Amino acid sequence: MKKQCLEKKVRPLLIGKQSAISIEEKNRLNFNTIVGDHHLTLQALEQSQRFASSLANILIVGETGTGKELFAKAIHNESRPGGPFIALNCAAIPKSLIESELFGYDNGAFTGANKNGSLGKIELAQGGTLLLDEIGDMPLETQAVLLRVLENKQVMRVGGKEYRSVDFRLIASTNKDLRFAVENGQFRQDLYYRLNVLKVNIPPLRQRGKDVIILAEYFINNYYDDRYSKIKKPQLSTAARDILLKYDWPGNIRQLENAMIYALNMIDTDVILPKHLPDEIIDSIAQAGTEAQMSGQRTRGSNVIQFGEAEQTCSLREAERICITKAMIKSGNNIALAAELLQVSKSTLYRKLEVFKAQE
Repeated sequence: MKKQCLEKKVRPLLIGKQSAISIEEKNRLNFNTIVGDHHLTLQALEQSQRFASSLANILIVGETGTGKELFAKAIHNESRPGGPFIALNCAAIPKSLIESELFGYDNGAFTGANKNGSLGKIELAQGGTLLLDEIGDMPLETQAVLLRVLENKQVMRVGGKEYRSVDFRLIASTNKDLRFAVENGQFRQDLYYRLNVLKVNIPPLRQRGKDVIILAEYFINNYYDDRYSKIKKPQLSTAARDILLKYDWPGNIRQLENAMIYALNMIDTDVILPKHLPDEIIDSIAQAGTEAQMSGQRTRGSNVIQFGEAEQTCSLREAERICITKAMIKSGNNIALAAELLQVSKSTLYRKLEVFKAQE
């Protein structure tokens, strides 16, 4: 797939699961409305579009928050747009209920069951697509029943006595290494091979380079509304951009979305500065920078002592460096503001910075 075809002039949607996306927008989701410039993103999009025309099962692999469900929805809209899209999060359903949720149940199947029985997700997906999200968390007993459904194209409800023919497209997603789960007896090998026919890897946000800024700006545009009418639509400062690009984003796109919502609620100008970002991001960047500096000192053979009382002195010095680094990041390298945050004089801060510089 060429990059140009992914950049049509449409209102961009995100590669990630966000509350900001309406039901109507999700229903219109296709490959041209998923935006991403990084080559790993484009590769995942190209694979997904190729696989959409196949009837084979698809396995989508990616960390939590990377947008596995949106890829599944795009595949569905490309291949079976006239049918339903049904999703079941296997990690969110209690073990005792997952079979009745997935396969349905007949009257009297268990205490408290609906007297008319209930359709399961598989039957609800008839003629459409079934997404089994986080399938790595599915109990082994349920995996065995699912395997039979996939092999025979028939399902029997819990407490039922007859098989019902089913026709649905299966997409499974996981944030786990299923091969490792198979080796450890946590996932059935036969089901793994049944699912792992066409595989799509969704890259984590930390590997997507400047896509982080594209997505951050989308969230700013999406959440900026009349509540912030006293200021112009804010822009990311250069320092804030640098921090967003350096951060690892363990929560991926969901975490980025939350960070931009937080920033919009912290600003009183039309520029988002480092001080407007969540503390967890600033703390992580400051810690990483300090560890790199300390590592460099040890590599060059500095006289950092690892034992006795001097070890405590070293840890205190490192803690001081972290606090100062964090203050400088939050202040955008403004000495006066950083000194105010640290509650020290500017001359003291200058002196500390000179000491740190000499140690580098």
